[in-house]
Amino acid sequence: MSKKQYKLQTLVIELVSVLIASFVAFQVCNSLSVQLGYFPFVLVGCYIVLKLIYHICILVVGYAMKLIPIIIYRREAAPVLTSSIGAVTEYDSSEKSNDAFRKRMELFHYEYQSEKQEYAKRKEQEDDANLTAMLKYTRDTFFRLGFDEAEVFQICECVRYFLTNRQPLSNTEIRISKRSTVTQIALKNFAWNIAYPYNISGDATAAFVFNTFNEWFVNTTIATIKKTLRTTNGRHKIEIDEKILSKYLGDNAK
Repeated sequence: MSKKQYKLQTLVIELVSVLIASFVAFQVCNSLSVQLGYFPFVLVGCYIVLKLIYHICILVVGYAMKLIPIIIYRREAAPVLTSSIGAVTEYDSSEKSNDAFRKRMELFHYEYQSEKQEYAKRKEQEDDANLTAMLKYTRDTFFRLGFDEAEVFQICECVRYFLTNRQPLSNTEIRISKRSTVTQIALKNFAWNIAYPYNISGDATAAFVFNTFNEWFVNTTIATIKKTLRTTNGRHKIEIDEKILSKYLGDNAK
């Protein structure tokens, strides 16, 4: 607002105030039967009261104008504040949940690793016990059949490699002399007995027989050996026995 407009507005307000004060003063004098000589004093009093009322109204309006935006802001901010509090609460709850989850994960990882190591240790011990039992079966079998110490040692080494790697030892230095009292069927039954607990394939077992006891199978192929790995008909130096491993594990436990 320019200075000239401000002065004009002030003048208008003053004129209106004087007119209203004059009207009110006239009504007061008339109602109270006040002499006209006192009219100027009444007029001044009414003017002062009007000016006070005017300034009070200005203050009230100004205060109201300041208060209204605050009320509007609070009404608009309330849902946001509530939402923010909810978000903070949810975040705090989420943080606690994540912390609990992290602790459970750490505990699970520790228990899992411990159990994994324990299982691996038990598995190693079990594998060692199984291999020891099968080597004992091998020694007992071939000592009983009259093989000498060097031959039994070679057979045990072949068995050890076969059961550990699930494939036969390809070694041209193996020298197991053929004996007429030991038949092909007996040797194939032996190979089946040691392979069965380990679930080793027929191809690998037939190859083990061919490589280890080659002098018995010079004129035979691995494919032919595979077809007759297990013979239960008749009596043989080495019979089929599906429970060899459990029997020797039981003997070792005694």
